[in-house]
Amino acid sequence: MEENEKLINRIVEELGNKAVPKLIGFLFDSDAKTAELASDILKKLETSCTEIKEELLKRLKKGEKSVGMFYAADLLGDMECPNSKDLLYKLLDLVEDEKEAIIIYGALLKLGEKEAEKYLMYELQDDPYMKKSTFDIAISLVPSDNPEVFKAILEKVEENEELIEVLQAMCNRHPAFFQLLPDELRDRFRE
Repeated sequence: MEENEKLINRIVEELGNKAVPKLIGFLFDSDAKTAELASDILKKLETSCTEIKEELLKRLKKGEKSVGMFYAADLLGDMECPNSKDLLYKLLDLVEDEKEAIIIYGALLKLGEKEAEKYLMYELQDDPYMKKSTFDIAISLVPSDNPEVFKAILEKVEENEELIEVLQAMCNRHPAFFQLLPDELRDRFRE
């Protein structure tokens, strides 16, 4: 991971925004590993919302689908790119499995779309086929400021110890959630 971080920082420092067109090409036309790296670099540049949206729209109009489109969706949410919600809803038309839907609804939640939270909560609590995706769903819910979401994830900790990381991330975003933790977890977070 450290190697990737050095590469990312080097590209950002040396090329800056000049790298955006090439990175967007890598984002949309590469394998998952390269798309993820391009996404990480674009996130650091923070100036590529328009270009990402334009490329995503172009691909949607052509009816194309690639793994990079879902990295792009996540990136639009992470960067809180304005006017991205409609585009993400259009991307939902290409979804072939629940994991892809989770990514898009997670991006929508980052953009403040409360309906996305309802979908993700359904998947977390009520869909028995999604048990193996509990961690991914919980990660998508991290931006939520809803105490009921926090409690729902807390209820799943016994089944999935990894969810403690999610709870900690939510507490970091919303310190009031810290009070909702049972004593043993609260003590663990203090360490």
